[in-house]
Amino acid sequence: MVPGGDSLILALGVLAALDRLSLYLLWPLLALAVVLGQWSGYYWGRRSGPAILRRIRPEHLRRVRLFLQRYGRLAVLLAPFVPVVRTLMPFLAGAGAVPARSYAFWSLLAAVLWTGVLLVVGYFATGWALAILR
Repeated sequence: MVPGGDSLILALGVLAALDRLSLYLLWPLLALAVVLGQWSGYYWGRRSGPAILRRIRPEHLRRVRLFLQRYGRLAVLLAPFVPVVRTLMPFLAGAGAVPARSYAFWSLLAAVLWTGVLLVVGYFATGWALAILR
């Protein structure tokens, strides 16, 4: 089993703190992976949106739609930090015909922020834990 999302990025931050991996190499690679994932969801939403929307749980769909209505473009930026919304946002942005240029900017910024925050938390939490254990 491979951990995903938050736990994987936090764990990579721990490895960077232990000098097993480079934080400066991880961050852009992870951000790129997130952007590619977001864009695959966006593209999928563009291509097959209405047919697939009927298959998503109504409560999940409602939650993401409310999130989009409340925050607008900022919703794309905040989506990676909110479970379920993180998963459905790219698809719904594509299905909802969010302009590609706008989505590209906000999703790239979101990927950089989300991966950076989680890497840094894992990195510094390791330092704090090691200081306590000493």
